[in-house]
Amino acid sequence: MKLQVPGFLRQVTLVPSGRRTQAALAAVLVLLGGGSGANLTMRALDALPDGAAFRAGGTVVTQEQLQQRVNVMELLYGVQQPSDPAAADQFRRSVAKAVAVSMVVDDAARDAGIVIADKAASDQLDKLVSDDGTDRKTFVQQLGGHGVSEQDVLDEIKRQQAGARLFQQVTAPVKATTDADAQHYYDANRAQMVSPEQRELANIVVTSQDQAQSVAQQARSGADFGTLAGQYSMDGSTKGSGGSLGTVAASQLDATYAKAAFAAPAGSVFGPVQTQQGWNVGRVGAVHPGTPMTFDQLKDAIKTKLDNDAKLKVWDDFLVTRIKAADVRYAPDYLPADPDAPPAAGQ
Repeated sequence: MKLQVPGFLRQVTLVPSGRRTQAALAAVLVLLGGGSGANLTMRALDALPDGAAFRAGGTVVTQEQLQQRVNVMELLYGVQQPSDPAAADQFRRSVAKAVAVSMVVDDAARDAGIVIADKAASDQLDKLVSDDGTDRKTFVQQLGGHGVSEQDVLDEIKRQQAGARLFQQVTAPVKATTDADAQHYYDANRAQMVSPEQRELANIVVTSQDQAQSVAQQARSGADFGTLAGQYSMDGSTKGSGGSLGTVAASQLDATYAKAAFAAPAGSVFGPVQTQQGWNVGRVGAVHPGTPMTFDQLKDAIKTKLDNDAKLKVWDDFLVTRIKAADVRYAPDYLPADPDAPPAAGQ
């Protein structure tokens, strides 16, 4: 199960959007923007209480509380914390930074008078549970095994809904892109106006490399890939459809996964490939080469892109003002490598 993140917000995409695709930090990163030119005042502070990860706006977030946020994000977005020590260290620092800045967004939403009704969050949770093919009672029972409460999930939903509403308020004055603006952009970037190569992909994600090797060997030996997906895949949103990810471009995929998927010939099995979701085995179906596209074909997409770029510029400027006013201080083990920059898409 995953939360549906509004498309106009920045997000980290590991596998095609619309499926269990967002990274563990997506819940907070999507609302933070790229922060062009932002300058956070975030420093390590030895005087933080024992067990603290960071302090933001006078509120101390303990290591235990930060881990609880990670548990919620893992459950909702299906992404595992890295096991490699170096990657785990980077993940821990990135999570601390992302959650700290998300608290700035939370404060800004409250200051803007944004209140999310309990019923709105509850209705969204009901929809998410239903879309995942289960029921609310079963889902709540499952939460306990992950150290997560129903209220934790409702709070995360409220956080997303409030951030989305704040984004709408802040960017409301942005004027819509005109056809002339879109034509100018098309003419200036004509060489890039080509549809990217797309591939029909199916995927199976499992927990270990050994299991992925076994699944890959079975698939290469002639076992039906769809049957294997139904039997082994952890991705509840695709296993019922033979692991189908649909027709996707490389840009929609995790970089490591995309490299393997777009290097393999049509009809072949590739992997195992490790992503933050687990160990993946994929199969390539039809390959659709890229072709030049006309302005009429791209006009709406260009206008949407330029509209979003303009909104994100306003959003970034708004965040810079809010973030500069925050006094966020990290414990040494949670200090990010780039504490003076907000989280960036793809981090």
